[in-house]
Amino acid sequence: MQIINETHYHGSDRIFPDNSAVSTVVGAILILGLLVAVAAFVGVYYVPSWVADDEARHAQDVFVDFSAIPIHINKLVLANNTDAVARQRIELGCGGIPIVSPGMSWGSLGAVPQEGNFRVVANVWTENITKNVTSGNFTDERVNITNISSVSKFYIYIKKPYTGTVLINLSNQGGGVILQIKSDCYDITTWRSTDVKILDELIITTNPESLHPVNILSPCYGFSKVLSDADTPYNITMSVSDEPLGSSSNIRYEIEYYEYNKTIEPYTKTSNGTMVYRSMNRYFLDQQFIYQNGAVFLCQPPDASMRIAPDVIIEDVGNYTYMTIPMVTVGTGVNRTPMISGSGVEELQMGLKYVDHITFADRNNTDSVNIIIEPPEGSEEFHRDYLQEWVNYFDATVEGTSVQMTQSGPVDYSSIGITLTGDIHLEIKEIEIEGRIASIT
Repeated sequence: MQIINETHYHGSDRIFPDNSAVSTVVGAILILGLLVAVAAFVGVYYVPSWVADDEARHAQDVFVDFSAIPIHINKLVLANNTDAVARQRIELGCGGIPIVSPGMSWGSLGAVPQEGNFRVVANVWTENITKNVTSGNFTDERVNITNISSVSKFYIYIKKPYTGTVLINLSNQGGGVILQIKSDCYDITTWRSTDVKILDELIITTNPESLHPVNILSPCYGFSKVLSDADTPYNITMSVSDEPLGSSSNIRYEIEYYEYNKTIEPYTKTSNGTMVYRSMNRYFLDQQFIYQNGAVFLCQPPDASMRIAPDVIIEDVGNYTYMTIPMVTVGTGVNRTPMISGSGVEELQMGLKYVDHITFADRNNTDSVNIIIEPPEGSEEFHRDYLQEWVNYFDATVEGTSVQMTQSGPVDYSSIGITLTGDIHLEIKEIEIEGRIASIT
């Protein structure tokens, strides 16, 4: 009997018992895990810093572009051309990092009308100039004309056989004319003050006929120079002397002049509207750039900082303080796009609608100017910091002048009141601007 040897194969045996494939898969998984870990580490620790730096650089660029707004408005005012348009392009957002952070930051830009009221309130001396003509004879031997701002016509008519002296002077300031009438001539002496003569006894031969008119404003006589150097208003007094009794009726005058009257009137002017850029960043702090009445603010709510000051002028001139306040109103016009959001480049267009320079009486025309300022939209804490920047600005502006400043306002910081007191010559620069957005394609 033949014995056959059987060979038994166990189930654990493989056709290809090589284990190298297992190590390859494990290695690939480890490498992939390492890449994921590195990407996660970069995404968590580095990408926010990179993007924040990019957004910070973008914010700085936007602020530089936004800060050009006052320059554009000043150029429009100087040109005084309502057809001109100033343009400023601003990039609203910035790009991310491909693959690891592909998103974009956003921003909004435009004009916000009827916001941020800036009001000036004062009782001011105003000038009223009226034209007057007066004529007559020296029957009372004296003529007084008061509150004169200028004289456009001044004649003296002398009838023969009058001889004597006509004295014309500025009764409240000094200076005048002496007209001496003789039988065949007259001589003129004109003086500016006691010791300063413009003309000394100029002899004029007269016509022997019945009348010889004298044009007192003739440049040859110098009295027009005396009037032009006089402070407004001035008084003119005319009198006669050395004449035979009753002969003053032989002198007749004719004067055309402008009468100057000052009255105290309440004045109120309000400007409003702002231009605003607001960022919508992913990592860097969001900021707002605000243009209000000539000033530019950099705001990181609730903090605010005035970075460009308005064109307010406060300086001492002689015995009074010269004060000019710009009042810039920002609107959007009809059917205009006031505000736009996105991440692309947009164009802010500004057009001059109206400009005027409002003046009141000469020299000191008020003793108190009240300025009431309302902040743009924001929290109470933001309003406090924003309004305090205006207070700090006016406090620094009046420093070194004779003007005194006080402040007041409601406890919720919805507005601030700044009062400037002193001998003030107030002028207002009234400006109206239309701001609109135009997309750049």
